[in-house]
Amino acid sequence: MQEKIIVVIPARGGSKRFPGKNIYPLNGKPLISYPIQAAKASKLVDRVIVSTDDEEIAKVARKFGAEIPFMRPSDLATDNSAVVETMTHLVLELQKREGYKADYAVLLQAATPLVETEQIDSVIRLAIDKNADSVVTVGQVNTVNHPYNIRTIKDDGTMKFWQEDLHYEYLTKEKEKFYFPANIWLSSFNTLVNHKKLEGEKNYPFIVKPIYGLDIDYKEDLELIEAWMVYKKNKFLN
Repeated sequence: MQEKIIVVIPARGGSKRFPGKNIYPLNGKPLISYPIQAAKASKLVDRVIVSTDDEEIAKVARKFGAEIPFMRPSDLATDNSAVVETMTHLVLELQKREGYKADYAVLLQAATPLVETEQIDSVIRLAIDKNADSVVTVGQVNTVNHPYNIRTIKDDGTMKFWQEDLHYEYLTKEKEKFYFPANIWLSSFNTLVNHKKLEGEKNYPFIVKPIYGLDIDYKEDLELIEAWMVYKKNKFLN
């Protein structure tokens, strides 16, 4: 039996730090178009669905080929709403309304537009091959931001290393590698519905370059991502 795999792109309308973020133009195209088009190009993805409470976002999403089978309830579109709740609601509603049960749901986000079809396919293949509960793309934490080099500020205003003993112990030897989540989360139906998590017990990494984890919180963040897109385009053309 072939697995049923959906891509879910949550895109609520009420961003306070960056109003209209999800459809803000990046290199002439709305942000949400990037994950939609990357997912639509995958031959392993059954459906590409945008979960939104906003009619304008829904209109733009449909224009680029995404489905909006139903609008997201307002109580799942607040500043405090957890994305796992949105994902769980969507897969359960699909099952309830259509009798459609997704084996895996792939989470992409408009605010993380650097995502490629090949990455999506690699994550899906890894999940199927390993019978995974979840797969997450990750980037390696660099030396400057390594946990052993991180400082904390104490109540008296002074500063110290968070892991002071380990910081000095590993000054002259190789540090343990750490990773941060990047641009794709894949979760099984069971992980979402029965455990209310994006990442399950059998959780596998797919390593990508750290740049793919760039997230847009403010308009200023667009400049770095635009520069990367221009660089990649010119490198490809040359």
